[in-house]
Amino acid sequence: MKVFLTGATGYIGSVIAEKLLQKGHQVTGLARSEASAAALHARNITVVRGELDDMEVLINAVSESDAVIHAGFKQNENGFAAAMAAERETVSALVDAMGNYGKTFIYTGGTGMLGDTEGIIFDEKTPDRFRKGKAALDDNREMVKAGRERMQTEKYVMSKKGIRGIVLRPPNVYGRSNGHALLSSLIAASIRIGAVPYVDFSRDYQWSFVHVDDLADLYVLALDKSLAGELYYAGAQSGIKTGDLAAALSLGAGCGGRTIETSMSESVNLLGNSFISEFWTWNNQSSSEKAKKLLGWRPQHTDMLNLISGLSPAANISLD
Repeated sequence: MKVFLTGATGYIGSVIAEKLLQKGHQVTGLARSEASAAALHARNITVVRGELDDMEVLINAVSESDAVIHAGFKQNENGFAAAMAAERETVSALVDAMGNYGKTFIYTGGTGMLGDTEGIIFDEKTPDRFRKGKAALDDNREMVKAGRERMQTEKYVMSKKGIRGIVLRPPNVYGRSNGHALLSSLIAASIRIGAVPYVDFSRDYQWSFVHVDDLADLYVLALDKSLAGELYYAGAQSGIKTGDLAAALSLGAGCGGRTIETSMSESVNLLGNSFISEFWTWNNQSSSEKAKKLLGWRPQHTDMLNLISGLSPAANISLD
């Protein structure tokens, strides 16, 4: 199958590309720079040069492909919600450009849009938190506005007639290099202060995680097997407590397991990002039973704390 992949040199997209090639698919990747283009060429990936808002370039690539996997994301100087709104426009245009030929579009969502899941392990039947009632719609916090935008994008992808629209919602991702988003921010902070910070009230809050290799396998399975209009969560391991995660990261980063409790304002200063800081004070858990049952997904990495602490011989996370 000819697959057009955005984010092909990114943390998740680069591994998706690797797995697609292993399965014999032809991959075309979007590259924003000469360096990215060279990296894709070196892996025998066809290159399309452009940005995520270069609509003519993107639509041409879509027209020449059997499937599109959207794993890229473009930051916006006006904030996360503005970036999500721009992404919704881009994705809608790409989906519209696919016509009525049964082509496949896989969109990358995420569990950050759920907010604090509290004691619930979300699955595909759990009502999304930001869709509940007028109070949620009136909440103008940046992360809530961003979540509403992303949910509208997901809905459009899954409901579009004439294509096979699929949405994957990964939780936090780890497994290669310094991890993705949250983990890389925590590691960067630990290098500066010699300990991993967490907000004082959140020590026993719980998380889901997925190894990037397992996640990439799920994209390939969805491409090969999923029906149209389906949503899949991708939490491979749940019940990971904030305090335990902080200690494991500290070990892996060479900080001897040292952690430090902070206030919310101190966390923002240490992590340098208000969204990441608030996210780090949540519970955020999701179940992947649907993906396992319908697609035959079998995550191979379910010992996350030992992997990131460096205690497991299978550890492949670099904290340099």
